[in-house]
Amino acid sequence: MLQTLLKLAFSVAVVLACTYLFWFVEVQNVRSAILFVAVIGLLNIFVKPLLTILTIPITLFTLGFFLLVINTCMVMLADYFIDGFFIDTFWHSFLFSLVYSLSNAVFESFFIKKRSA
Repeated sequence: MLQTLLKLAFSVAVVLACTYLFWFVEVQNVRSAILFVAVIGLLNIFVKPLLTILTIPITLFTLGFFLLVINTCMVMLADYFIDGFFIDTFWHSFLFSLVYSLSNAVFESFFIKKRSA
């Protein structure tokens, strides 16, 4: 439970930090950042697996790089659903998606302990 809360807090911090790092990311307040993290989590649970299965041929052809496009689409969908979160274009969403995903991956690898069965 504590690990989940730490990961959520870190994700919100990353979204807010991207607001200051990149001119093309606009988050109106902390509530919008929390909503973004919640919506992106739900999209990754329900929509992303379906898109991943439907795009297996192109993902294999591009050696997995098409998954970056799917991540970008998840960010653009979250942008569509949340009023206080704005990113201009596909390429800006792509860059934000890379930073967001990589920072969360690094955080998990260093600070989240894996459960052993």
